[in-house]
Amino acid sequence: MSEPDNPQPTRGVSPNAARSVSRELWVFFTLTFAMSWGLGGLYLLLHAQLDPLLGPMGPHNAVFYVAAWAPTLSALLAALTLGGTAGCKALLARLVRPFPPVWLAVAALIVPAIALVLTLSPRLGFPNWPVTPRMILVALPAVLFGTAQIVTNTGPLGEELGWRGYALPRLLAKSNAFLAAIVLGAVWTIWHVPAFFITGIMGQSLAGFGWWSLDTFALSITITWLFLRANGNVIVAGMIPHFVINGMGAVGAWLSRPPEAAALAVVAVCLLLADRHRFFRSPGAAPL
Repeated sequence: MSEPDNPQPTRGVSPNAARSVSRELWVFFTLTFAMSWGLGGLYLLLHAQLDPLLGPMGPHNAVFYVAAWAPTLSALLAALTLGGTAGCKALLARLVRPFPPVWLAVAALIVPAIALVLTLSPRLGFPNWPVTPRMILVALPAVLFGTAQIVTNTGPLGEELGWRGYALPRLLAKSNAFLAAIVLGAVWTIWHVPAFFITGIMGQSLAGFGWWSLDTFALSITITWLFLRANGNVIVAGMIPHFVINGMGAVGAWLSRPPEAAALAVVAVCLLLADRHRFFRSPGAAPL
């Protein structure tokens, strides 16, 4: 299998090539859910026996980190199993793909910019809005660059090489970018469901799941847009926006509150409309 991590468009190629892309996706998703839901579920069933040894499920628990890193670990396993050493090299190469530097700034600033606009909420009908500019401009950089957030918050490193490095290019080979973003957003949302039942993981209750889901779908569209613009570089289109939005959650500046989720959804719709020729063109028209 040549170019294992750069699947070619399924339209106009042999049925075997199309089936190969589908198989790679199924292997990746199956491994991801088996590793996280399976391992995590088994731990929760046996927690009475395992808690004294490893502690409760959550940060500082080794099993938690394996489950939380399931997308990245599954991508590496799938790439190695289906593509060999070349597959792993191609997957890791997505971390260093060249891109126009402006997209690095866009990736880092797009969600904080939305949050800053929302600090005007008292003027927009939300008189008790809890987020202040200081939380975004001072507390957020302090957490991102002055703590071990990049390691302790598993999302950027533990997920993005899988979601955006392995799955998204293959979804783009099978469908247009809008549909790929929606499918990946759905998988991303479902994968997180068990975390809502583990105290202290998501930072919010199951009651907020609907707004969090909207936030996740909107973020999936936004990151897909960055992926198309930044030549498929996973650090720009994945790790950085994930790192930033999780850091904002750590300081209370973004918790998928209704105005936040709605605002990000509005931005996502604007991106779809403004860049519709990229989002809705034929599958694999410009393979990444």
